[in-house]
Amino acid sequence: MNIPLNTTCPLCGKSNNCCNGIDKSRGICWCTNETFPQEIFDLLSEEDIRKKCICQECLLQFKN
Repeated sequence: MNIPLNTTCPLCGKSNNCCNGIDKSRGICWCTNETFPQEIFDLLSEEDIRKKCICQECLLQFKN
C-alpha cells in the first residue's frame, strides 16, 4: 500500500486535510490563505520542512 507522504501533520500526527499535494479537484486548500509564522517551522525536523503540511488545529494553537 502506497500512502502519500503529505497526509499527516508533522506536529500532531493527525490528518492535515491539505489538498494541495494530494487532490487538486477538491479546490483551494484551507492553508492557501493562511499565514504561517516562521517560528512554527522551527518545531519541524529538517526532513519535514516543505514536505509535510501543518494542520489547521496546530496552526491555530500555535497562534494562540
